[in-house]
Amino acid sequence: MKSILPLTLILALVVAFENCASNQGNQKLGVSKINTGSHLAQIESIDADLKSSALSDESRDKLVIRKGKLLLDLGKYDETISTLNQVNQAKSNPVQLSEWNLTMGKAYVGKNEYSKAIQFLNQSERLDKNTNLMERKKLVVQSLVAEREYYPALATLTKTYTKGNQKKDEFYYETAAKTYLKMGFEYKNTGFYQKGLQVANLGLEEFPNNETLKSIQKECLEVLQPEGKL
Repeated sequence: MKSILPLTLILALVVAFENCASNQGNQKLGVSKINTGSHLAQIESIDADLKSSALSDESRDKLVIRKGKLLLDLGKYDETISTLNQVNQAKSNPVQLSEWNLTMGKAYVGKNEYSKAIQFLNQSERLDKNTNLMERKKLVVQSLVAEREYYPALATLTKTYTKGNQKKDEFYYETAAKTYLKMGFEYKNTGFYQKGLQVANLGLEEFPNNETLKSIQKECLEVLQPEGKL
């Protein structure tokens, strides 16, 4: 077995990577720049509409979910949750309730409460297996990694991309490589660093300009080749 770098250096490498990967992950899953003024104006308009006594329960719940999504975009996670809790779940149709659970799951991801997020995301899929499938799966995998449930995360990731012959994208390679990197640090096992390096190398063949994969590749090599050679 190859010698492993001192614990403090490995920790510094992992923390530095996580900061970088976290920022890039947020950009890919969540999210683009928004027009705050437009969102606030839409929320104000929805609040006015919700005062109408002529609204059916279904129309009201649709407006509430829409408001929740707007609050989610603004990063107001607690307000998102409290708003969505106004929806009458007993009367919602499965597709609408699936959307409700997905938005709740995203809010809990935003709050870093990943175990709760996973519950809502899984319930969203049980109610509607077709809509937003990849988005849900990616959020579940991210949440499992954050909860240090590495083996379930890798199993879910593999199943998601195998089923339906889903083409492996940057998210797949980044997440798999990052997970192996974390496992190498967690379990003090160079075998996981080697797997992380292999995945990063494969990903870079497909996406040669991916900075996250380059960072993982470098960090794995610094552990596996501390003197610049195997």
